[in-house]
Amino acid sequence: MAMCACLLAAPVVGAACGSDSTGSGTLPPIATTTSTSTTLATTTTLPEFYTVEPGDTLSKIVNKLGVSKDDLMALNGISNPDHIEIGQKLKIPRPGMEIPTTVPATTVPPTSAGG
Repeated sequence: MAMCACLLAAPVVGAACGSDSTGSGTLPPIATTTSTSTTLATTTTLPEFYTVEPGDTLSKIVNKLGVSKDDLMALNGISNPDHIEIGQKLKIPRPGMEIPTTVPATTVPPTSAGG
């Protein structure tokens, strides 16, 4: 009986493989798909002002905001980068904003020459 099962299975296997005598020599086309992806540019909106917090330094602030230290100092009239106060509001420079090129000088009262 085991031999009978083998003989019955042989024609099925042979038929499943197909016959090389009727083949055209080429494979059927393969269905392909294409896809595209779009990367959206993200924009970060900066606030108009930044309030100095405990532990802040100008270096930390400019790194956090991604702005130039010189621009931040010039725009806010800061002559000493080590002198900012907690609670101080700093105007944040915007791209394309016209920034003063010099920091305002400290006014020194005139002295009398005679005395």
